[in-house]
Amino acid sequence: MVAVAMRDERATPALASGSASTADMTVPAVAVRDLWFGYAGKEAVLRGVSLDAAAGEITMVLGASGGGKTTLLKLIKGMLAPRQGRIVVHGEPSPRVSRTGRLDRTVAYIPQQLGLVRSMSVLDNVLTGALGRVGTLASLVRLFPKNDVQRAHELLRMLGISEKAHERVYALSGGERQRVAIARALMQEPRLILADEFVSQLDPVTGREIMELLRGLVRAGITLLMTTHELDLVLRFADRVVVLRDGEKVLDAPAAGLDADALAVTIKR
Repeated sequence: MVAVAMRDERATPALASGSASTADMTVPAVAVRDLWFGYAGKEAVLRGVSLDAAAGEITMVLGASGGGKTTLLKLIKGMLAPRQGRIVVHGEPSPRVSRTGRLDRTVAYIPQQLGLVRSMSVLDNVLTGALGRVGTLASLVRLFPKNDVQRAHELLRMLGISEKAHERVYALSGGERQRVAIARALMQEPRLILADEFVSQLDPVTGREIMELLRGLVRAGITLLMTTHELDLVLRFADRVVVLRDGEKVLDAPAAGLDADALAVTIKR
């Protein structure tokens, strides 16, 4: 059960107060320049990668396993520090690296395994997205402001799982867990969502449903940069496609007009 701190705060907007609808759409949400990275004692995972993710669009990054996709997202989030290169998010240079990533709460990160606490309720998992605002002490005793609890319930209603608010995450289906992860990300009021292969374990129908939800969020002003290997989702939902192979960028193009067979050849070549 979540305790509610009975103090009123300014109502939270429907999605994100800093959304791309109020931002300068001419500035890329993410700009990466000549990015190099390698783990200690190993070859470089990324070699001179440059790319832009336009504000208010869906940019999908493809590539074989080990090609650097996840590493790229972690670098943008600030969980890793590049050997060389520059990362700019919403016009600002990437801040210092911390154990939990960028201090900028407008950048939300959804890992491939979602990062949910399976023994906690759906509502409690969603409220963890507000930790940057309420502070550690309040979160430890689960004393969240009334406004944040209302916001969490609103997000669960929007995502179609309001009736699951007090169920434990381990009892949910895969698609329901995806929705919880999205709701938790939206609790940050993000302008940018980084999502790592997070629909890869879903059946095709559920995967499309989740992507339809995300496309609706993008239309409302949020930018989505995601990694995937699902070519049908790429052709249906992406605005721009980037392909990484062996740590290098080999394709960066608008999704319109791309062919699935040609994409598959580019990834494997």
